[in-house]
Amino acid sequence: MLKRFLMGAVATLAIANAGSAGAETAALCANEDQAIEVQALYKVGASARLVPALAARQLDIPEVVIASAMPAVDIAGTSAEGFEEIWTSVTQWEKAFTLIIKEGHVFEIDGAVPAGKRSERSNYFNLDIDAPFGGHIRSDQMSAIYALALPGRGGSVARSIHFFDQTGVTAFSVVMGGEAGQPDEDDIARFDTTMALVKSMGAICPGK
Repeated sequence: MLKRFLMGAVATLAIANAGSAGAETAALCANEDQAIEVQALYKVGASARLVPALAARQLDIPEVVIASAMPAVDIAGTSAEGFEEIWTSVTQWEKAFTLIIKEGHVFEIDGAVPAGKRSERSNYFNLDIDAPFGGHIRSDQMSAIYALALPGRGGSVARSIHFFDQTGVTAFSVVMGGEAGQPDEDDIARFDTTMALVKSMGAICPGK
C-alpha cells in the first residue's frame, strides 16, 4: 500500500514537471584531440576495462564523449529515440543488475530490470509497479544509449548498457553478470540481441 501511495505521489509530481527542460545538451562525439586521449588511456593495462564513468574521472572528458571514442570488444551507440525498444530487450536478461552512481554514492540493484510503458499523462516511462524495484524514467531527457562489451578479467568480457543524460553523464546502466553471477550462453545470446538492436538503430557518432 505504501509503495503504491509513493508511486502515485511521484506520478503527480511528474505531471507537474512534465514540461520542464533538461540541462544544456553536451557534445556527444569526441573531437580529434579527445579521441587521441581516450585511445591512449585504453591502451594502458587495466584501463581497457574502464567504463566511461571511470575513464571520465581521469581525462576530464564527458562520459558520453568517452563512449564515442573508446575501443572495445564490441560497441554500439545510438540516440535515445530507441529507448523503449532497447529497454524492452534488456528486460529479457536474466542475470543483470542496475547500477546508479550519484555524487560518489553507488546503488546496485540485483535482478532483471522491470518492464514498463510510456505514461499517458506525462513524459515519464513508468516501470511496473509490482516489480522488485520501480521508478519513472525521463527518456526524453537522455542523449544517447551505448551497448558495451569490454575486456574483463582473465580473458572474460564485461557486458553492459549505458543510458546518458543530456549533460553527457551516465544516468544509469544495466550490467550483465557481475554481482548477478556469471552469464551463461543463453544470457550472452540475450545481450547479443540487444547489441544487434542498438546497431540496427543507426550510430549516433561515426563508427559507433
